[in-house]
Amino acid sequence: MMKDRSVRELTTQALEAGEGIVRLMPTWVPRVFCVPGRRLRLHPNDLYALGGHRGGIDERWFSSTTPADNGPSTPEDEGLSYIYIDEQQRITLRDALAEMASEFLGQEAVEKYGGWVMYSKFFDNMYPLPHHLHQTDEKAADVGRTGKPEAYFFLQQYNFALDTYPYTFFGLNPDTTKDQVADCLKRWARGITVFWPCRKPTAGD
Repeated sequence: MMKDRSVRELTTQALEAGEGIVRLMPTWVPRVFCVPGRRLRLHPNDLYALGGHRGGIDERWFSSTTPADNGPSTPEDEGLSYIYIDEQQRITLRDALAEMASEFLGQEAVEKYGGWVMYSKFFDNMYPLPHHLHQTDEKAADVGRTGKPEAYFFLQQYNFALDTYPYTFFGLNPDTTKDQVADCLKRWARGITVFWPCRKPTAGD
């Protein structure tokens, strides 16, 4: 996409054109294990634009320098935000920051945080997500990675949708045991959700 022009030249052009603000193109991310909630203002015909084998588009990422980890068929640039230059040219925000981080963030932020270390997303699933963990920096360091803190803000209605399951779960029931969690994970491939079986059924279930 860059033709013969350097990343620095194109980034400088984008910064000058926007007087310090760059235009980012939409970054759509599919998830094979999720069903889109249809609230991203994406046309229904495009919800599975990448094919059923890639899953439905249920996320839109903003200011991302992090590639999506969606399995072996994932393009190298999936999840990366692109800076719009013109109809023929674009560059990734990741490349621009690698070349000109201090111009974007200031040298103090670069030295303190090492660059741009976060992004935001619209997160739109029709049903609850599978059970998963977000490790702290301390735990993630055991495998050479950084932690992944997250915060959620639930918007009011964004556009027309069925809203058949407009809530999510955080954590486990207080009486859930380690053995019950392990049992749920062992049965993962059988397609049994890990949310309800993480405790023994009662007469009222």
